[in-house]
Amino acid sequence: FFIFNTKEPLPYEVQNLTAAEEIVFFSNANQFLKSLDTGEAITKLTQLKRLTIGAYGLTSLHPDFKNLKNLEYLDLSSNCFQNIPDILTAENFPNLHSLVMSANQRNTIYDLSNDIRENIGGFIEDTGLKRFKDLLKWNKLDTLRLSVNYLQGEIPDMMDEGLPVWTFEELKDSIAVKTVVDGKTVWKEATELPEKLQNLPKVLPNAKFFAVNFNRLTGKVPDWILYHPHLDFWTPYSLIFSQEGKTRDGVSAGFTNEPVSLDYYYEHYVNKKWNPNKTN
Repeated sequence: FFIFNTKEPLPYEVQNLTAAEEIVFFSNANQFLKSLDTGEAITKLTQLKRLTIGAYGLTSLHPDFKNLKNLEYLDLSSNCFQNIPDILTAENFPNLHSLVMSANQRNTIYDLSNDIRENIGGFIEDTGLKRFKDLLKWNKLDTLRLSVNYLQGEIPDMMDEGLPVWTFEELKDSIAVKTVVDGKTVWKEATELPEKLQNLPKVLPNAKFFAVNFNRLTGKVPDWILYHPHLDFWTPYSLIFSQEGKTRDGVSAGFTNEPVSLDYYYEHYVNKKWNPNKTN
């Protein structure tokens, strides 16, 4: 369902789509002016695997939204959420592996300290990044996109959150790497995970896509990001390190320890450094 104009929750008729595995609602007129709930009808479709409710004007999810336990992909981007809904947890959505909640700003405000508007969206109410931290504990997620919001503060280091850590046993395991030397195939043992990871928390260990760019994040980039096994997949200079504007305290967004390049990373992940003689 694309390009419509409603001030109501999702239409009750949607509950009749009992065979649907994927449903998309996108582009409600003047969505940034609205404050809508999903309504109950969509929560009846417990067989849904993929759901997009984008640019609708949502500020809340119906309490029965947790009935959608078969969801694998959920896109709630371009809405008006003031906070990340409490209902979005690993316990409520055990099969979810992809969560997209980008661009929930009602208005683009560069300097939050110089603006008095209320209800601006963008997770502005996530004080202390509590809900953001909860999502970082969701170890089954392979995609988490929270770009273009008003998340403020320092990305938590997650050291005291009870997460499992990378162990020596995991780090010492080796994989066989096939290389071509002088025209001959040679198998070499090479460590995949670097020693630098030892005792770091396993934050989003399965994530192949992580994006928090164009928020108002500040402080240091934690080591769990700087040495994450999938950092090179995340395109960090575009999708993590790029922040913009000022926080409500007037602090300019951006990180104090943003690396100049990923050379440091490839010094630890020697197998990932591109080698013209290496084949899969």
